[in-house]
Amino acid sequence: MGESLSRRLLLGAVLWIAAALVLAGFGLTALFRQHVEAALEARLANDLDGLAAALEPGDGGAPALSRNLPDPLYERPYSGRYWQIEAAPAERLRSRSLWDAVLALPNDEPARGELHRHRIAGPAGQDLIAVERRVDLGAGAPVRITVAASRAELDPALADFARMLAASLGLLGLGLAGAAALQVRVGLQPLARLRAALAALRAGRTQRIEGVFPSEVAPLADDLNALVAHDQALVARARVQAADLAHGLKTPLAILANEAEGRDDRLAQAVRSQAAAMQRHVDRHLARARAASAAGLPGARADALDVARGLARTLAKLNRERMIAVDVEGGPAWFAGDREDLGEMLGNLMDNACKWARGRVLVRLAVAEGRLAVTVDDDGPGLAPAQREAAFARGARLDETVAGSGLGLAIARELAELYGGRVALDGAPLGGLRAVLNLPAAAAGGGA
Repeated sequence: MGESLSRRLLLGAVLWIAAALVLAGFGLTALFRQHVEAALEARLANDLDGLAAALEPGDGGAPALSRNLPDPLYERPYSGRYWQIEAAPAERLRSRSLWDAVLALPNDEPARGELHRHRIAGPAGQDLIAVERRVDLGAGAPVRITVAASRAELDPALADFARMLAASLGLLGLGLAGAAALQVRVGLQPLARLRAALAALRAGRTQRIEGVFPSEVAPLADDLNALVAHDQALVARARVQAADLAHGLKTPLAILANEAEGRDDRLAQAVRSQAAAMQRHVDRHLARARAASAAGLPGARADALDVARGLARTLAKLNRERMIAVDVEGGPAWFAGDREDLGEMLGNLMDNACKWARGRVLVRLAVAEGRLAVTVDDDGPGLAPAQREAAFARGARLDETVAGSGLGLAIARELAELYGGRVALDGAPLGGLRAVLNLPAAAAGGGA
């Protein structure tokens, strides 16, 4: 069985949704990281402005602070918040949080008043975000003021955001997947209706695909209807041609047989023998042609129980003098094929049973697992196991005293095989021969 189209469409949609949400997650996380880093840099810039406002020339021109920053993190060693003021390599002020460490700043030369941002290594291996500015105190070289904070401050906010984002995107993904599943289901509904219409056609409930379909599916339905109509026309034409051929041959064969009747010379015997052989071939090939054209035809189905009962009534009348009782047992049973072909197969098997029966023929019908099983039992002498397969040979007649052409069982087997079935012989509980016919079944409601 091929892969499901709905499963493929749904899988493709889910994969695209997942990929889009993953990319959106990375993008939103990066944007949020930029936002919180910008907010942290803004706070550091405010602290830098506070330092610049509190900075004044001290004794000897060295910079001095008139007041400290109010944030206690600048007082706790290695807290992650640091500031540093440089007037010269030997003139440096530091926050208490730096303890004995020094912020290693790049050797750049920002213009006076310009704010620079850096990523630098801090004490204890901390990753720092630093902002710096050069301030002119009016005497000597400008002063370089730096305020830095550890990027670890951002981790709690980033982790909370990542959890909330993952939960939100997960719920969004489930909602989008559900919407995609609904869209696939609704979108493929016309194909499901087309499949149901095809099932009804094959089951024989309709002769063509009915219904209104979207513009994408309607051409397919029209083409299928045209194909079914073409096949039905071909089958009808093949049946007519086969019947015409059989009728055209039967009349000359009957004339030849009648002309040779009553004569005992070798020519007459040869004519009768060959005419009978030709008649058998005509019957056999006519049955094969009819079955080959009907086998697998959409909508073909037949009531096997009705066919068997009809044959039983006919055969009982034909064998009235021999007092042969023909009984049929079983519930509703439908054959997925042509009624005439079923009658041909059952008729050959039941007629063969009546020829050999002493007084009773029993036909049973049963359906199981999509197969129709028909058993035909008789109370005649039966056949030895070694003779059963030989009975299917074309023209085989195991007893010349019994009327017949010897083609009944062979034709029944060939017709059954054309439908994907089989015919077998076995011993019957009545004491005679059992013929088992196994064929594809159709449900009583019409579904094959």
